[in-house]
Amino acid sequence: MKKQTYSILLVEDDKIDQIAFKKTVSARKLDYEYHIVGSAAEAKEAAAMKSYDVVITDYLLGDGNAFDILEFFADTPIIITTGAGNEEIAVKAMHRGIKDYLIKDMSNNYLKMLPVAIENAINRHQSQKQLRLLSHAIMNIGDSVYITDYENKIIFVNKAFTETYGYTAEEIISRCAKLLCSASDCCFEKLNVNSDESAYNNETTHIRKDGRIFPALVSHSLVKDDNGSFIANVWVVRDITEIKEAQNKLEIYATTDMLTGVLNRRAGLLVLEKQLQICRRNNLKLTACYIDLNNLKHVNDKYGHQEGDEFILIITDVLKETIREADILCRLGGDEFLLAFSECGIEEANNIWSRIVDKLNQYNSKNIKPYDVSISGGFTEYDPLSAATVDELIALADAEMYKNKRKYKEQRGS
Repeated sequence: MKKQTYSILLVEDDKIDQIAFKKTVSARKLDYEYHIVGSAAEAKEAAAMKSYDVVITDYLLGDGNAFDILEFFADTPIIITTGAGNEEIAVKAMHRGIKDYLIKDMSNNYLKMLPVAIENAINRHQSQKQLRLLSHAIMNIGDSVYITDYENKIIFVNKAFTETYGYTAEEIISRCAKLLCSASDCCFEKLNVNSDESAYNNETTHIRKDGRIFPALVSHSLVKDDNGSFIANVWVVRDITEIKEAQNKLEIYATTDMLTGVLNRRAGLLVLEKQLQICRRNNLKLTACYIDLNNLKHVNDKYGHQEGDEFILIITDVLKETIREADILCRLGGDEFLLAFSECGIEEANNIWSRIVDKLNQYNSKNIKPYDVSISGGFTEYDPLSAATVDELIALADAEMYKNKRKYKEQRGS
């Protein structure tokens, strides 16, 4: 899809600022068609010639100020720029319906924000226009819609509202809309009907008639008459329970090894990196253990991969029930795991490891499986004064693991 080209009128009497604007558009390759004028009179002429998507105007002009050109662009979003930084000007601009106001600086850093301001101004203008056009069609909206008066008392609900919240129209009309909001930062507390701000969008939680709480995406629009006087608040609420559930599942899939339920390689290494940062900052110990499951290939080849999965789960369960809550366990892949003992020296880590081995030996003594369930591990203690990386720490532990793996094979004569 081709990106939309915006038609922009820049009203600026300072030649240097005109040049800076041109350089910014060129340097950032902004898709703008722009026309530059230097006075209010020229702006009036430009308005008569064509329409623009947005007007950017300096507050102080040689023959007036930004407010003098508003009548020529009644249906066009306006962005005021000024070097004055006068709070009174900003307030006046807001009262005149101008919601975008940028302060110029000597380094022209404000121009970096200009593309965002332009995009926001155009989108906001279009949204408000669409709202006015669609105001009579709200009963056909699938999302919950309710309208409140100046005191936030509900004066209208649509069919989707009654289905989502469980109230009939008769039950909810004239009641305060605050009863719908369960969050402590209830959006109604922040609402100011005297403000020119007409758009509100927030993710929060709402409560149904039966007390059940659900996640909601809430949009608010302030409706005014042609004179700017308050008429009503229009709220559109979307129940995002299914979206949240899907997001939670995706997060689990992205961070969890699906067979064992422990962290996967990517998530485990990220958590370990953060733990190393904490160790460096607070001069804390950490011991890493690289784990290899002995004879997993033999189990897979002889008894099948389903039995191999069972083999992995037996070991994983022992690891999870033996390590401490603060320790980090992740599956690197296949028969390899990484265990990080937080705030723990190598001696204490070896004690925990001994308990793990003892539990596996106890399991094997019951002859539940036709094979032994065992693991090899290699330990290395992290020095918080060093600059060792996660990869370096893992490599050291891996090397120690292979030493112990060789000893295991020698003892078994394999």
